[in-house]
Amino acid sequence: MITSSLNNGYHQFQNNTTQDSEDIINMGNEEFNKRGSSIDYNNLINNMDESSKEFATRLRRHLQFFFMDPMKKFQTRRQMPFKLALQVFKIVTVTIQLILFAELRVSHVDFIEDTSTVMRHKFLQNWNDERDVVSYPPSAGRYSVFDSSDIFEHFAFATNAYYSIQNQTFASFSYDTSWKGVSFFNSTITFQTPLYDIPPMSLCIEKIANVKINKNNYEFDISSKKECSFLNYTTAEVIKLRKDPLFIKELLGRRNLTLTPEESLSISKMFLIFNLRTIHYSPANKDQTPECYLIKITISFDNSRHTGQVFIDLNSVISYEQICNGRILKASIISWDSIIVFVIDVIVLLFCIFSFILCLRALIKAHLLKEATTAFFERNIGKKMTITDQMDFVNMWYLMIVVNDILIIFGTICKVTIEFRDFDNDLFTFTSIFLGSGALLVYVGLLRYLGFFNQYNVLVLTLKKSIPNILRFLVCAIILYGGFLIAGWVIIGPYSLKFRTLAKSSEALFSLLNGDDMFATFATINDSNATIKIFGTVYIYVFVSLFIYVVLSLFIAIIMDAYEIIKERYKSNDKKETSVLKEFLDSSETLDASDPANRHLFSPDALLKLGNQLFHEREITYQIYERLYKFGRNLKQRIWKN
Repeated sequence: MITSSLNNGYHQFQNNTTQDSEDIINMGNEEFNKRGSSIDYNNLINNMDESSKEFATRLRRHLQFFFMDPMKKFQTRRQMPFKLALQVFKIVTVTIQLILFAELRVSHVDFIEDTSTVMRHKFLQNWNDERDVVSYPPSAGRYSVFDSSDIFEHFAFATNAYYSIQNQTFASFSYDTSWKGVSFFNSTITFQTPLYDIPPMSLCIEKIANVKINKNNYEFDISSKKECSFLNYTTAEVIKLRKDPLFIKELLGRRNLTLTPEESLSISKMFLIFNLRTIHYSPANKDQTPECYLIKITISFDNSRHTGQVFIDLNSVISYEQICNGRILKASIISWDSIIVFVIDVIVLLFCIFSFILCLRALIKAHLLKEATTAFFERNIGKKMTITDQMDFVNMWYLMIVVNDILIIFGTICKVTIEFRDFDNDLFTFTSIFLGSGALLVYVGLLRYLGFFNQYNVLVLTLKKSIPNILRFLVCAIILYGGFLIAGWVIIGPYSLKFRTLAKSSEALFSLLNGDDMFATFATINDSNATIKIFGTVYIYVFVSLFIYVVLSLFIAIIMDAYEIIKERYKSNDKKETSVLKEFLDSSETLDASDPANRHLFSPDALLKLGNQLFHEREITYQIYERLYKFGRNLKQRIWKN
């Protein structure tokens, strides 16, 4: 009976265009214009017919309940705040999950970086420990050679290291024999692999098509081409090369690589390419089983500048291999560590799914309430809600929770895939981004609950008040910053390591903006061009003076101005801004919602039935439970099969 009456009132107030209603609106507007204050909403509602009056009363009460904080809602209905409790449990489990994943991630990255370091020490002749340390400015220049004999020596060093990798390295490196159809780590392949089973290294050369230099003229065919070939060495050649590294010049000469002065003009880059295999196992991690990895190594000799300085670099791509023959001898197949990690993943997944459903449901209901309120104001009061009033219905905290739930759900699925030994580097990266970003938003969401206390929500209120002015200010600041960025990169870039690229220029300017490394920026500008040196000095003085003393000061002043406004409102207890929606809410007498005598006024039956056909809560809850139960059962079966 209540629902039918309410629905009749809802449809009637939408179609109510009678002269009486217009007179009421005009009367209210006249009073508003005379007094310059709010409309007499109580008088307006009392002059409506019974069904419309009932709808308006329920709408106002529903809005009052909607804008209550969770604490007041709990005092009103004495119901458990499920979303609040769920967020508390979720942040605990997500934090535990993130800590466990971080340990796994660090272990994986350390292995890759350590292996890359070993490859550089093993295959680059003059590589030392100082080059492994990341420092700025760099303690040494780029790794390079300056004559053809040094290039041959590096070729010989890399070749000898490749053919002796199993004898001279204290690690489980072996050759990639899969190209010959031999399974990885097959029992027939020992650590002393015969030479005929070792795959040859490949050499690729990027060069221009033809160069002819005569006494008085030259001829260049600048069309580029790339030639690749396998360096198939015999056993005798490898043995002789170990005894005499200079023998490499004769070996490469037999394969048409002589590195004459004419070839230095035609050859742009050379690449020495080969693959290795390794097994990674760390006893420190009780749950870890041996993992097989493929190491793709490329040693590049960069002569693209043709200045006589050839830059040498080693790039190693380490990827997880699914095909790894062997077996593990241990008591149990699944350790307790694996079970605990998997249980935490499942709990996080369930919490995020429930949180996503509850917050999405709340956002949809808020949208329906906004539509009903907008229609009521336009038809019965003759006013439109402002954009600010409409945005009050959009709970940005819930929206942020929905986003972090999606990120954590995707991250958890990727994490479970990794735990089933899919150690893909890109998958590791995406998982860390999803979980890390999701955890960040979860912690930011805690600020919402601190906002219920006046002494703790100053930060949120200050940011909310200052963000519009900050964005307008940043438009001008970014334009000014962009001008300095382009000018510094174009003019100073060729003469300073810090401005060599557009990205490095931006990083250098941002460091100067924070007062970091100023003297080093002055010192790194090359003195060879006096004009550039003078311009660079003046450029840095102007940028630092303008951005630190003017731009940053104005930026801080905007935030402080917003803070002072918030502080004055607290002192004067003037915390409300006037609007049509807020006047409508304030037109009703303030009831003590915690009083049992008034509690029934805010019960679900006393409020609007928004989208009643969409929200059959018990049926939805049962369907969710049933689907989650089936998902968990199928996942459990898959785990035990593996």
